[in-house]
Formats: sequence, structure tokens, C-alpha cells
Amino acid sequence: MADSEVPPGALRMTLAVLVLGALFFAGGLLAARRRRFASSAPTTVAGRPKLRRAQRRAGFRALWWQVMLSGWLALAYPEQWTWPTVGLKTGVSLAVSAIVGMLAYGALVAILTGVIHVCGDPGRFLDGSVSTMAALVPRGRTQKAMTWIAFCLFNPVIEELLFRGVLVYQTSLVLGSPWLPIAVGLLVNIGNHWYQGWRSMLLHVPFFAVAVALLFSPLGLAGAVGFHVAGDVVPMALVRRQLRQFRERHRRVGSQEKGLAVPSP
Repeated sequence: MADSEVPPGALRMTLAVLVLGALFFAGGLLAARRRRFASSAPTTVAGRPKLRRAQRRAGFRALWWQVMLSGWLALAYPEQWTWPTVGLKTGVSLAVSAIVGMLAYGALVAILTGVIHVCGDPGRFLDGSVSTMAALVPRGRTQKAMTWIAFCLFNPVIEELLFRGVLVYQTSLVLGSPWLPIAVGLLVNIGNHWYQGWRSMLLHVPFFAVAVALLFSPLGLAGAVGFHVAGDVVPMALVRRQLRQFRERHRRVGSQEKGLAVPSP
């Protein structure tokens, strides 16, 4: 099927993705409210801010949600979407496209890290990142394994396919122009991640821009998925290290406020 031959149910699929994005946004508002409440709670005995940890079965629920979305996509194919109309391109090897996407993520993180250190407050940004990951990653080996599968295997493919492939790429084929779908996709992307706090938009807005650029490039959907895989795997891999740094950072701050000398690590 040529790129211009969109499936007959393409607009229905776009509408369904918009509804899904609205549900994500509503859930994100509730999560943000709980997060604000947790951040205003008293500090721990050690003097650091309390972190709201993920619920006990959070990994199972995350994985089950991804499986349900996968089933929906399978049922909607090919009446409402097809691989060519969501941006999957074969001019470049899929593996090469995915690897280039991963490298693009590394470059983006390096640039944003430099910008935050020069213009922003790295401590506040890192605390926000730790708070988000602590609320997503549950304790317990089995639940953590389910979380890894949900976020690092399913989520990059599902999210790119739905919110970039369908909402942006396929809808642009229907409308004959990419600009409105890109604008709507950006708003949906912000809504989907608003629960992480406004500082996280410093990452998610450029993340969206790079993902869309990869999608419309010769790398296509595979490049965007590779980019997203790196964007999910790296934070998951750094959770334990960031939690340890969070405790140490606030231990130093608390000790300095009490006039105690704390050796540097």
C-alpha cells in the first residue's frame, strides 16, 4: 500500500487516540495532585523529602495495560492503520534506524544536561526525576521485572505507534499537511506527561520534536522507536543510582543546615 492510500478507518483511529490521550491527561492530573500532596508532607527522620513510592502491584497493572493496548492495535489492523501509513519505512535497515534513534537520544540528553547545568537548577530537576521514577517503579523483584517489560519493551513501540505514527503521521496523510497533527500531538504529549511536573517538559518537548523529526525522516517509525527505547531504558537503569544520590544529596543539605561537616563522596 502506498503512503497516500490511508485505510478507511484512519480518522476513527485518530479520534480513539485523542480520547486515549484525554484519559491519560485526566489520570496525569490526579497523579500530579497526589504528587503535590506527597511533596508537601513532612520530611523523613533523616531530613530529606518523602518520596511517594509505586503501589505494590504497579508493575502488573502497567504490563496489563500495555497488553490491552497491543490487543486493540491488533484488532484495528489493517482497517484503521497500516505499517506504511504510520511511518514504517524500509529504505534504511530497521536495525540501523533504531540504533541511530538511540544515538540521537544520547545526544539530546547531553545537550539538555549542559543547558540545565548552565541555566537551571540541576538539584531541583534531579529531585523531580527521582520523584517521578519512585512513583512508577515498585519494590519487589517480580513487580520490577513486569515494570521493565511494560516500560522498556511494550511502551516505546505502543506509544510511538499511537501518538506519533497514528496521531501525527497517518493523520497528516489524511489531511495532506503535517502541521495540525504535529501541534495536536505536542499538546497530547504534554498532557500525557504533565503528571511528572512542569520541569519535565524541558525534556518531553524536545523529546517530542526529535521523535517527530525521526518519524518524517528516512529512518521513519523505527528511528522514533529506537529513540524512545533509549528514553525509557536509561531512566529505568538509573533508578537505584538516582535514589542513592537523592538520599546523599539531601543528607548533605540537611547536615549543612545543621552546621555539620559532611565529606564529599
